[in-house]
Amino acid sequence: MSGPQELEDPHMISSAHEVHKAFHISRREVYLAIALFIFYLLSLFVFQNIFILIIGTIALALWLTFRASHFAIDGIESLGAFAGLSAYFIGVLSSLASNTPEAVVSSLTAWRGFITLNPELVLIAVLSVVMAAGFNILLLGFVVVISARKTSVIDVPREVIEDDADLIRWTIVAMGLLFAFGILHYINQLILGASITLQYLPAVAGFMMVISYLLYAVYAVKKPIKEGRIIPKPRHTKRNSAILSVLGFVGIFIAGYLLSEAVEMAFEFVPWASIPYLDAQRIVIMAILIGAAGALPEHGIAVIAATKGKASIAIGNTLGGTIQVLLLIVGGVSIFLPLPLTAAVLLQFATAAGSLWFLIRAMTDDHRVDIFEGAMILLMQMFVFVIVLVPI
Repeated sequence: MSGPQELEDPHMISSAHEVHKAFHISRREVYLAIALFIFYLLSLFVFQNIFILIIGTIALALWLTFRASHFAIDGIESLGAFAGLSAYFIGVLSSLASNTPEAVVSSLTAWRGFITLNPELVLIAVLSVVMAAGFNILLLGFVVVISARKTSVIDVPREVIEDDADLIRWTIVAMGLLFAFGILHYINQLILGASITLQYLPAVAGFMMVISYLLYAVYAVKKPIKEGRIIPKPRHTKRNSAILSVLGFVGIFIAGYLLSEAVEMAFEFVPWASIPYLDAQRIVIMAILIGAAGALPEHGIAVIAATKGKASIAIGNTLGGTIQVLLLIVGGVSIFLPLPLTAAVLLQFATAAGSLWFLIRAMTDDHRVDIFEGAMILLMQMFVFVIVLVPI
C-alpha cells in the first residue's frame, strides 16, 4: 500500500498541476510545434530547396513568436499583479513584451546587413519598424470594432483619459513634426535647385522620443492607484511567472533570429527581377512583411481578449503598443541606425498622427469610442498600406 500512496504525493500533484497551468499548451499545439520543427529540420538538411527552407523557417518562427510572446506576456501580467498594478497598466506592460519581436527582428536584420555589407537589408530593417507601427494602428482599429460589435460603443478606461492623454498628444505632435521636417527638407532642395538627397531622422530627436516614453513609464509606475480601478489577481506563482517571462524573451530572440535569417534568404534568392513591379518595391514589400510578422502574431492576443469582452486590457495592449513602437522602438532604432525619411516612412508618421488625433478626440468628448470610429481608423491604415505599395 505504501507504493501507491507515495505516487499520489499531494505536493507532486500540486507541482505538476502548477506547471501545466503555467504553460497551458494544448495537445494539438504540441503536435503542431513538433510538426513545424520536423519540417524545418527536413527543409534544412533533406529537401535542399531554398524556397522550402524559407517557408519552413518562417512557419517555425511565427509559431515561436506567438508562443514565446504569450509566455512573456503571461509572466509579466502575473508579476504586475503581484506588484499591485492596475489592469490597464498591466496591458501596457504586456504590450511592451509584445513589441519585443519587432525590436529583435529589426536589430538582427540590420546586423546581418551590416556584416554582409548589404545596405538594403539595413533599410529593410529600419522600415520594418515603421511598418510595425502601422500594423499596431491596424490592430487598434480591429480591437475597437470587435469590442464594440455588440453594444456599438465601448467605455474608455479612466487611465487613458487621466494618464495617457498627454503622452498621446505628445506622440501626435512628434509624428506631425517629423512629417513636416521631412517634407520641408525636400521642398527646400527643390527651391534651391539642388540634387535631391535622402533625409534621415536625427539621432538626437530619436533619443528625445525614447526619453519622453521613459519619463511616462516612471510617472505611471510611481503614481498611486486611484480608487475604483481594476486590480487583477496573479494567475501564477512568482517563480512560475519569472520562468515564463525568461522563457518568453529567450524564445522571442530565437524567433527573431529565424525571421531575420529567412528575410536574408528571401532577399537574396527570390527572383524579384523577374517581376518588374515587385522588383521596384521589394524593399517596401519585405519591410511590410517583416512588420506584419513581428506585430500580428503576438498582438493578436489583444484581439482575442477583445472577443472575450476584456476591452480594458485589449485597448491597453494595442494603444500602449502603438505608442511604444512610435516613441521607444522607432526612436531607439534611429539612435543607432540612420532612419531614412522616405515617402513611405513620412506617410506612416502622418497616418500615426492622424489616427491618434482621431482616437483622442473620440475618447475625450464622451469617454467612449464607437464602432464607426474604430472602422475609420482601420480603413485609414489599410489605405496607407495600399498607397505605400505604389511605386513613386
